[in-house]
Parts: sequence; C-alpha cells; structure tokens
Amino acid sequence: MTTMHNGRPGARELALVFLRISLLGFGGPNAHLALMLDEVVEKRRWIGREHFLHLVGVTNLLPGPNSSEVAIHVGYTQLGWRGALVTGLSFLAPTFALVVLLSVLYFRYGAIPAAEPVFWGLKPAIVAIVLGAGWKLGRTAVTDAKLLGLAVVGVATPVLLDRWEVAAMAVGGAVAWLLYRGGTGPKAGSEPHTDPPTSPPARGSHQALAVVPLVGIAIGAGEVARVFWLSLWTGSVLFGGGYMLVALLEPYVVGAYGWLTTEQFLDGIALTQAVPGPIVTFAAFVGYGVAGLPGAVAATAGIYLPSFAAVLLVAPWLERWRRIDWVKAVLQGVNAVVAGAIVGVALTLVPPAVTDPGAAALLVGALVAHFAFRVGPPWIVAAGLCAGLLKLLLG
Repeated sequence: MTTMHNGRPGARELALVFLRISLLGFGGPNAHLALMLDEVVEKRRWIGREHFLHLVGVTNLLPGPNSSEVAIHVGYTQLGWRGALVTGLSFLAPTFALVVLLSVLYFRYGAIPAAEPVFWGLKPAIVAIVLGAGWKLGRTAVTDAKLLGLAVVGVATPVLLDRWEVAAMAVGGAVAWLLYRGGTGPKAGSEPHTDPPTSPPARGSHQALAVVPLVGIAIGAGEVARVFWLSLWTGSVLFGGGYMLVALLEPYVVGAYGWLTTEQFLDGIALTQAVPGPIVTFAAFVGYGVAGLPGAVAATAGIYLPSFAAVLLVAPWLERWRRIDWVKAVLQGVNAVVAGAIVGVALTLVPPAVTDPGAAALLVGALVAHFAFRVGPPWIVAAGLCAGLLKLLLG
C-alpha cells in the first residue's frame, strides 16, 4: 500500500513511477525529461512546470548525467534524501540489469541482438515526444517578448552550436538577471507549492555522502578498484550530456589500460543504445568486460556517486534560493533557454529519425496523436516500438 508523506507520494509510488520512466526511456536524456514531465508534472502534479524547469536548468550546470540528476532531484523534493535515493536507483536499475544481461551474452558469444529495425519505429516517436515536452515547457517559461528571444537562442544553440547549451543557459541567466533583477519581470507560471522536505536536508545529505568513501574501501584493490576510480573521476567531470562519457572513457579503456578493443568499445555503445534508460550505464558494460559483475557494479557506482553527491549538496539550497527575487530572475532566463534547447535538440533528431517515407508517416502520426488528441508519451513509445518490431518480423 502506498503511503503519503504530508500529501506527497510514498517511496513505493516514487519507485514505481521512475521504474516505468526508465523502462520507456528510449532516445536519450531529452526523451527521459519528456517522460518525467508527463508522469511527474502533468499526471501527478507533484511539482509544477516552472519548478521542473528549475531542476532541469540547475542540473545542467552540475557534473554527471542530466536526466538521472533530475530524477534524483524530483525524489528529493518529495521525500528528502531518501526520496532522492529511491528515484535515482529506480531510474538506474532497469537499464543496469539489461546492460549487464546483454554484456553477459556479448562477452560469451561475441554478438549483440540486432536492434536497428526497432529503432526505426522508436526514433520518430521519440522526436514527437521531445517536441511536445519543449512546447509545454516553453508555454510556461516564455511569458514576454524578451524571454521569447532567449528561447529562440535556446532553439538555435543545438542546431548551430552543438555542445554549447550550458554556455547558452549561463548567458540566458545573466541577461534575465540584468532585465528582471528589480523584481519587475514577467509573472512566473503558477505551480503547486512545494515546501522543502521535512527531514533535515544537511544531515540527510551528509549521511548519503558518507557512502562514497565506504564504497571505495569495500571494493578493495585490483582491477575492480581501477574501474571504480576511473568511473568516479569520469562522473565528476561529466559535463555536456551522457555521450561525453564515450570521449572521456575511450583513451583509458581502449588506450592506456587496454581493457577493451576498439571494436568491443563500439559494440558496447551500440548495446547501451539498444536498451531504455540513461546511456551512462555504458560504464556497466566496460566494468563487466574488465571484471565481470563486480566490475559492472563498481563502474556504475563510480559514475553515479558524483551525481547523487552533487544533487544532495545543491538541492537543500535550491529549494530556498529559487524563492529569492534575483535568483528567480536568473532562473527565468535559464528556463527560457532550456525550453528552447529541448525543441532545438528535437529538430536535430529529425534527419536521423526520418530515413524513409514510412518513418516520416510515423513522425506525422505521432505528432498528430500527441498534439491534437493528447495521446500520452507511453502510448506513443509503445506504438513506435510495435512498428519497429513489425518491421523486424517482416524483414
């Protein structure tokens, strides 16, 4: 039975929702955010759109996988550090299990299941979902012509200047601070009031952060320890999205340590993209290749510990700061750029998603279903998955 905490969801409900998001989360971090928007904001109204935008904007400025950090932060808003652990681990667990399973098959048989036909159906569905999320968030974030200009900058950044999204958000925040610092800015969108968690934030954060050195001691020495410390370093400097993980790991995994061949490294990337959830669980594939299941656990722990630490350190202050006038002004600019950037990312996904007339028809159908008939993201993902499986069966 799900219990409620001061009108908030219980741990069981949080876990079930984020397990569901993870299992449906094909298509990368922006698809994950779109699913979170639908489940957490639109359906359950645990937080408002403006609050959700604040979380997205702030986590983009922290090291680590962005969508995972938003999941952790949503949990914190509901049940403090315990909620953060519940949502973070629930979002991670399905992908970790699938990656480990496929890693076992890969390293035993030297092959992975063919997934391209499935992606053929999923990609157009994901583009439609991400466009829908950007549009919804944009309606909340853009409340006057000045913020519209910042949103346009957000749209243009991923299209023209890939990997400069964080810089664009920083510029948007600075511009909005100059425009609205006197408290004369546009009226923020309405949202349900969310008080800070009732558990003492600082104490809870310290308890959770105490796990970090314990994990390091527990895994001991040897290859498992080397995998853990490499992953921990990578997670600590991982800015710019999950795909930066590939660039950070390759020089060590393939080059300096020689743990995997180039072919194995590339196969691992393809394998991780074939499952839902965050791409940073690619670290589990690397860890398994080095030291089996203990290596997969150590690598995943190393990648995610900085994310949990960063969110748990920032979250208690954000819940207070976001009600201060000048912070609100900065966040208005960041929010506008974030909403625009989500739309811009969706536009960059159109060419690789629409590779033939059939895929184009799927995209148009998904857009019509989502915008005209308000069909939810889970059903659109399911339809795209069915279309891809049908193509696979028909050859």
